Amino acid sequence: MPAAVFSLDRLKPFVAAASLIVLAGCAAMNPSPGKRELIVVGNDEKVNFSDAGAFVFLAPGKDTVSIIDIGTDPLAPRILVNLPLMNSIFGPPVNLAIRPDQSLALVANSMDWQQDGAGWKPGFDNKLYVIDLAANPPALIDTVTVGKQPSGMSINRAGNLALITNRPDNSICRLPLAGQKVALIDTVAMGGRGTPG
Repeated sequence: MPAAVFSLDRLKPFVAAASLIVLAGCAAMNPSPGKRELIVVGNDEKVNFSDAGAFVFLAPGKDTVSIIDIGTDPLAPRILVNLPLMNSIFGPPVNLAIRPDQSLALVANSMDWQQDGAGWKPGFDNKLYVIDLAANPPALIDTVTVGKQPSGMSINRAGNLALITNRPDNSICRLPLAGQKVALIDTVAMGGRGTPG
């Protein structure tokens, strides 16, 4: 590990500000004061940067996914919950989505963390976390296996279908959303070669 490493405390304000700006689109488009409007933020605590700008991979186990209410009191956003879920800076903001009715959040985790001698390195993951936003506080209710390195996700306006792209597999997963149930029913190969991860 390089001798000079930025502390996470120095990175957090930048990452949090960038995440909130980018991920605000996950909430409803026209927030109204007094009405709950949610955003989902992935907090990757495994990746740091050296003074030279190189990645420094730290031990896993401290990642969280935050559900934040920015609508009830826009001047005082409130963290409803920090869920201890692995997630990655390699993927968001397109790996985080909220159903239009704000009943569910989906978080696709692109990268798993693997022991590499005395250190750690990223490898492909295939998990989709399903979070019940109607629960108090919001809670993880399911983990669905999708394709390798899910790196793009969208929920349709009707809120009944999610599509997820998988980079190494060069495929798209189709997941109907029925109530609180999310299930993988189809994976469509796109042909050609996937993008190297």
